[in-house]
Amino acid sequence: MQRLADVARDTLPPEQRRFYDAVKAIRRRPVSGPFIVLMNSSPDLAARFAHLGHYFHSRGQADESILSMRVRGFVSLVGSRALNAPYEWGAWVNWALGGGVPQPTVDAVRESRPLPAPTAEEQLITDLCSQLVSGNHRVNDETFAAALAHFGAQGLVELVLTLGYFAMIALPLNAFEIEMSAQQNAQRKPFAPLAIIGTPWERTRAQRSNVPPLTPALSARAGLPLLAGHDDVAPEHQHFLDRIVRTRGGVAGVFQILLHSPDAAERVANVGAYVLYESMLEPAIKATVALVVARELDCAYVWQSALDLAGAAGVPEKFIVQIERGERPSALDAKQETLLDFCCQLLRANHHVSDSVYHATVDAFGVPLTVQIAATLGYFAMMSLVANAFEISPANPDPARPAL
Repeated sequence: MQRLADVARDTLPPEQRRFYDAVKAIRRRPVSGPFIVLMNSSPDLAARFAHLGHYFHSRGQADESILSMRVRGFVSLVGSRALNAPYEWGAWVNWALGGGVPQPTVDAVRESRPLPAPTAEEQLITDLCSQLVSGNHRVNDETFAAALAHFGAQGLVELVLTLGYFAMIALPLNAFEIEMSAQQNAQRKPFAPLAIIGTPWERTRAQRSNVPPLTPALSARAGLPLLAGHDDVAPEHQHFLDRIVRTRGGVAGVFQILLHSPDAAERVANVGAYVLYESMLEPAIKATVALVVARELDCAYVWQSALDLAGAAGVPEKFIVQIERGERPSALDAKQETLLDFCCQLLRANHHVSDSVYHATVDAFGVPLTVQIAATLGYFAMMSLVANAFEISPANPDPARPAL
């Protein structure tokens, strides 16, 4: 059952209504899905999510992904299945079919079966996405080289970012069990819904042991140059670089890769600027979320950024070490226990939050902050997938110039 109600425009403070209007205008449709979640906390962040999402959703426009709708749709299906995300499945399945993904392929993904006679492109996307969302969350050299040869630098960056964006959206949707409205379903061709497989992770399960150290990143992936300054970017795209620099003071490693898709990179930076500088979360909460995501997704790049956040917030060293070892930190207060349970349920098992943990989180933090925790977790997850796919080094000599 859906855990949040729609937010009517007139119930927002007058200074926030422009963001509500922006979401509707950018999306060309009513506020729904993840934007219901975000409107319950920050209409500004909702508008930033919408602006990034438009890059992947739009069809037949100048400011859209260079990936075909077939590819984007197929990635959405694979990501939805991997994250048990029924809303995202319902939002995208007909677009995927309309883009050319065959019905038997859609059915196989939904039912977690091997693809029937997959094309080389479908198998390549499946391999890349599966490697990123499982195991040590790394893409092997063979798959990476094949994807780069097939999609090119910009296409591969957008492929990984598409998967990351769907993760950023799906996790808050799952946290609040957002459902398609009757009006949304009536506007779509009938489709088989995505069943949620499994149950939420529970603290009573045996704790993990012998968790390997964080996997070190390579210096860079072969064949994909880093775009660090104006001379590396085409003149017509330099304004995107300037907008990234405006909020961060420079171009950090992950954006040196994302700038292969300059428009998308700037949209990501706009979301990140909110998470880093304008969030409602206390610094220690934000740092904890970053630490947990980086450890769960084995991302050394985001881990280093999380260490910077944790140091600035005064997070105890013992807490950090225990997270790094994959242990449950000791001597936690009730709010910290609840925060870790909420994050671990979204990142583990079936990527949903049990009723007991959800209510405990809302009781401890309130709805607006719970929304921000889920959205922040989604952002760090997206950036972890990008950093891992391209083996971006965590080196960040100046914490005042953030890597995320």
